[in-house]
Parts: sequence; C-alpha cells; structure tokens
Amino acid sequence: MPPNSLKREFYDTSCIELARKLLGTILVRQLEDGQRITAKIVETECYPGADDKASHSFDGKKTRRNGAMFMKPGTAYVYNIYGIYQCFNITSNGRYVLVPIA
Repeated sequence: MPPNSLKREFYDTSCIELARKLLGTILVRQLEDGQRITAKIVETECYPGADDKASHSFDGKKTRRNGAMFMKPGTAYVYNIYGIYQCFNITSNGRYVLVPIA
C-alpha cells in the first residue's frame, strides 16, 4: 500500500462523517504503463442505507447489484443506473457515500 493511502479505519465511521472526510481527498490510479490519473473529490452524498428510501439497499435489501455496499468499510464500487449513468460509491458500515463523477 502506498505511504499516503488511507487506511481501512478512515472509512469505519458514520456515513455523514465519511462524506465530510472525503471532501478534498485526491483519488489516484496508477496504470500499468506508469501513467497516473488523479481526481479531487469536491462533492459527496450520504445514503444511510436501510433507513433511506432513496438508497438502492433500502430496508436491508441485498442484491447482486448492491452486494458491495455490505462489504467492509472503504469498499469502492461503481454501478449503473437508468442504463446511462455510472455511480461511484464508497461503503461505510452498511451505508454508502456517493461521489458524483463528471
């Protein structure tokens, strides 16, 4: 793990707190050819999972599509909605933070 990587404990917090902590964080992807791609998180949305009717896991519903959100805090996953949009999420104790991407 690179020295500046966030540790698992960073994500093991409430959804609201994680959404706040992620603001300003720089995401880095190192490609096989050595190229680095970076992006700064400038917006987040907190979805408290089972308690939130807007959440794709409302009422504890676990499906193949949303199974990642039930994994360890800090699990990142992307899912498609409406057949045209991709949503990037990061898990937080059975809940998730949506990071809008342009």
